[in-house]
Amino acid sequence: MTLLTKKLISKTGLLGLSTALLMGTSAVAQVASDEIGGLSPDVQVDLKEVTCWDVVTLNEDDRASVMTMLYGYATAKKGISTISPEAVQVAIVLTMADCVEKPDDKVHELLLEKMARREE
Repeated sequence: MTLLTKKLISKTGLLGLSTALLMGTSAVAQVASDEIGGLSPDVQVDLKEVTCWDVVTLNEDDRASVMTMLYGYATAKKGISTISPEAVQVAIVLTMADCVEKPDDKVHELLLEKMARREE
């Protein structure tokens, strides 16, 4: 497999993740809607405040979408513009493993911790 082919496959995978994220936002909105009795356009969510419990209790598809979005947010906050599918997967799996043990922890902080370990 050539480098160009690998890059195209990676870009296709990232586009797929982006598509899944966009499609999954309606499910996140539904969860928020259920909790507040109807989601109004002015409701704001602080991504730094999303807890492990918030994510662990989502269904599998919504959890994957939310974790992908939170990973993207964490990379943007760190100023990272280059990612690999493996790095995304490792950081998310390690974060979710911690989340099961620490439901009150903030997902953003755990993701940043996992990403820092990966950089070492």
